[in-house]
Amino acid sequence: MTNEVDFRHIFVIEDQKARRIIALEEPTYSIGRESSNDIIIYDHVVSRYHATLIRIKPSPKIDSYSYRILDGDLEGNRSRNGLMINGQSTESHELKHGDMILFGSQSKASYYIVSTSLEIALFNPLEMSQYEISRQSLDGDSKSTMIGEEDNPTFSYQTSREAIQLTSFAELSPHPIIEMDFNGQVTYLNPAASIKFKLIQQEGINHPVLAGLLQQAQNVRGNMLLREVEFKKEIYEQYVHYLTDSQIIRSYLCDVTQFKQTEASLTYQNFHDPLTALPNRIWFEEQLFIAIAKAKRDNEMIAVMFLDFDNLDKVINSFGYDCSDQVLKSVAQRLTSSLDSMGSIASWKSHQFVILQKNSSDQTAIADVATRILRTLEGFLEISGQRLHIKGRIGIALYPQDGEEVTSLLKNAHAALEQGQQQTANLPYAFYDAKTASKSTILLKLENLLYEALEHNQFYLTYQPQLNIKRNEITAMESLLRWRHPDIGEISPVKLIPLAEKTDLIVPIDNWILESACRQNKLWQQAGISPLPISVNLSLRQFQQLDLVANIRQILEKTGLESQWLEIELTENTIMDDQDFSRSVLEELQLMGVKIALDGFGTGRGSFQCLQ
Repeated sequence: MTNEVDFRHIFVIEDQKARRIIALEEPTYSIGRESSNDIIIYDHVVSRYHATLIRIKPSPKIDSYSYRILDGDLEGNRSRNGLMINGQSTESHELKHGDMILFGSQSKASYYIVSTSLEIALFNPLEMSQYEISRQSLDGDSKSTMIGEEDNPTFSYQTSREAIQLTSFAELSPHPIIEMDFNGQVTYLNPAASIKFKLIQQEGINHPVLAGLLQQAQNVRGNMLLREVEFKKEIYEQYVHYLTDSQIIRSYLCDVTQFKQTEASLTYQNFHDPLTALPNRIWFEEQLFIAIAKAKRDNEMIAVMFLDFDNLDKVINSFGYDCSDQVLKSVAQRLTSSLDSMGSIASWKSHQFVILQKNSSDQTAIADVATRILRTLEGFLEISGQRLHIKGRIGIALYPQDGEEVTSLLKNAHAALEQGQQQTANLPYAFYDAKTASKSTILLKLENLLYEALEHNQFYLTYQPQLNIKRNEITAMESLLRWRHPDIGEISPVKLIPLAEKTDLIVPIDNWILESACRQNKLWQQAGISPLPISVNLSLRQFQQLDLVANIRQILEKTGLESQWLEIELTENTIMDDQDFSRSVLEELQLMGVKIALDGFGTGRGSFQCLQ
């Protein structure tokens, strides 16, 4: 009987420092770049406390166990890059034999469950009573993979026990097994090794499988070495035992070529965009992290540039997504050719690209790079028989003035892209401007306040009478929007209306005004007040809604107000923006019986000719 466990859990680490093998035995292991971790990953892209291994048992009555890996530490703090297990992003995963864990583009780990009995069969002496040996099989004419004294004068077996060991499991193993003494002489090859490595005896320690093993003898901890070797386009994992008592170096090789090819394919997929074949966001963020560290050390400037297109949506609407995909592929090829050795590009999202320009001298040099990139987009693209012209624009953020971290540089470069749409200068690129960004931040905060106001009924209407001075009577009521914030107080309509018009909220706000005014007018009529038209101002955005007429009809039906008591007030610029559309809407409203009023007529592009 033996008290040894049946299986051993092996964790193979590959990072920027070395390749290491760890036998997992403890209940938990912390993993990360911080030196206090149980398992240290030597890679600055990896988080300080990147992951945690936890031993789990299916039942207290069962001795077997497995390990589960968690993203982050046991306090719930997640890693920056996350975990990729066999190409899939995950927060928690129960490890299985052969699983591959990616911590970053250059750091990974493999998990194996190795049979203890297999290790005994390979590396421990066997009991004589377990086997019977025929002298004929050793000394006869039958073929043998053992190297005899005539082939190698330094080779000899001390006892038949060693011969039994080598003619048992090793002879039947499909994996190459090789023994070499501490003088560098090959003493044993199993059949698989003889077939795979036919010249290994002649080449000796110069053969790729044996090279360096003697030199490693003094540096190996625990008498075991795990390494990866390549031979004729095949890749092997080589488990090496240094048996000092018998002065033997024994290697057990496993062909992992297909696994490595799959691993390389998964790695490529994880870090590349399938459409353009360019690196993706994950890859770019890692490269930017490294570039920032180098720029900080060498006191250099780097630039992050977002590239977007003004008219690609029109291409999609006109020719479909297949055409736009072909456009993006062609653009990716052009952009790649436009970069110098200090530049790199990645596909970001949708139809955006992001560019990293390292070791930049000044802002003028960056502007030249942006101009060169955009110039590559000039000229027509021949796509599916169509000649298309794509117009790009770029937003730029610089290290260190616009940010000293990955997130801040990316955020500010994207903000610069949006700022470029609003700038008055006729330039296809824009540098990040903190003042403009501050205004955008304030606008965003106010927009959020508008959402809250609409949701929590902070808006209300006041009504201004319209008088006929000659008859000294009220002829209509005009509805005016007001906003009472619980903390700020009353907010002037001079600020409210322009702010709402800059956001997508102007349409739902206009709908609320329209319905509230119609409901109030109906209540006045029900209270016995003589019917009067109620006037409601419509914004340009609201007037251009395709369902405007249907929406007004629905509100009138909902509130019970007759159409003759509703007056829509429009500015001159509103109806002049699209005259054909305006004429169609106004005719439909007139047929419904809704009154129309023009405000500020003659102050802009309008004339009496437009009233015909």
